[in-house]
Amino acid sequence: MVDIIGGGILGLSLAYELLKRHIPVRVWERSASLGGLMGRARFPELDGMECDRYYHAILSSDHTLMSLFDELGLRSRLRYTITKMGFYHDGRIYPMSTPLEFLRFPPLRLIDRLRLAYTILACRRIKDWRSLEQIPVAEWLTRLSGERTVRHVWAPLLRAKFDGDFSHVPATYIWSRLVRTTDTRTKGGSREVMCYLPNGYQELIDALAAAIRQRGGQIEVNATIETLQVTDGRVSGLVVNGHELPADNVVITTQTPIARRLLPPAAASVAARWGQLDGFLGIVCMLVVMRRRLTPYYTLNITDERIPFTGVIETTNLIDPQYVGGYHLVYLPKYVSAESPFARMPDDELRQVFLSYLQQMFPDLQQEDIAAIRIGRERYVEPIHPVGATDLIPPVTTDIDGLFLANTGQIYPQLTNGESVCAFARSVATQIQPLVTRPSSAALSLI
Repeated sequence: MVDIIGGGILGLSLAYELLKRHIPVRVWERSASLGGLMGRARFPELDGMECDRYYHAILSSDHTLMSLFDELGLRSRLRYTITKMGFYHDGRIYPMSTPLEFLRFPPLRLIDRLRLAYTILACRRIKDWRSLEQIPVAEWLTRLSGERTVRHVWAPLLRAKFDGDFSHVPATYIWSRLVRTTDTRTKGGSREVMCYLPNGYQELIDALAAAIRQRGGQIEVNATIETLQVTDGRVSGLVVNGHELPADNVVITTQTPIARRLLPPAAASVAARWGQLDGFLGIVCMLVVMRRRLTPYYTLNITDERIPFTGVIETTNLIDPQYVGGYHLVYLPKYVSAESPFARMPDDELRQVFLSYLQQMFPDLQQEDIAAIRIGRERYVEPIHPVGATDLIPPVTTDIDGLFLANTGQIYPQLTNGESVCAFARSVATQIQPLVTRPSSAALSLI
């Protein structure tokens, strides 16, 4: 039996993969619903309309997800859309969806545009990312794209993504991002194709939960894991909602700072190892439900540093509005450190600040255009991997027999998304399979 702590997409994917290998599982989820960051937001005031709490993309090149959809009978549910991208720069919006629009981007000279195109092509040719892990991203981009392109394009985007400080971010971040996003292009590279499930990632969450239960797995919600129990260097139990339960193998899928809190004093050395690299950015994200479309773009990147949020993500330029009550969904995310004033800002104040900047970007936006607003907050979202820190990433296995860690902080150099998480779950299942199916030390002592 394997106990999995966390009922998000990683925990559920891992449970499903282990059951496929005939390993029994129990999934423990603290909240009342499954899915974690991929859960749903509900709007009783809009006739019960539901949508994703945060925006999540599915790319046509997501091979692991596609195979998972096939196994779960979801492939026929996928819808495909050609999407557009824009840039908000110096108070103006520029389309950046096609090569021609790219070549016309006014802030850059012709040589800058050519060097930017070369950067993208260079990323596609790089297969071994190890050398990039040792180079600060700004240094690497300046070498490829030039100082002007970094100043007008890359630096503002990176500054927004990493809450102002990207000095320790390695070049692997941009490499991984460009390789993934350019895979969505149609033949010839003229259009970006993305896909979605009509009811969002909740369809995948529900399908995984059903498959887990069908295969005999257990899923428990409203289950707070208070601590692990360790005896003689081996996992021996869990304390769940105040009750002690026996356990032989435990996989913690929560983010590392949370996972460390679950460890007893007997696992102090493991806690210290995990603490070597446990930095995460959080996020505040305002979801604006609108009665009309705001932009023609799925992603509007922002290089204007006066605007506090990272971008304007209008997911109903990908998702047909009919699946969200005919409304239009606009997400305004901002990645934040724990010390950021935006992380501590009350919801009412954050709403006023973000709306004022959105109206600055779109002067024709009226109050009656807005049907509802939700503020989402998460403390641990984006893992921070500094330059040269690959060896500090905690391994899946630990010095405690039967204790494993599997979370998004270990996904590197890939970015954290549905595809990389599900691929990681498969990898973890393969890695721990021989370790959780071998006879226990107690059983061996009886032979």
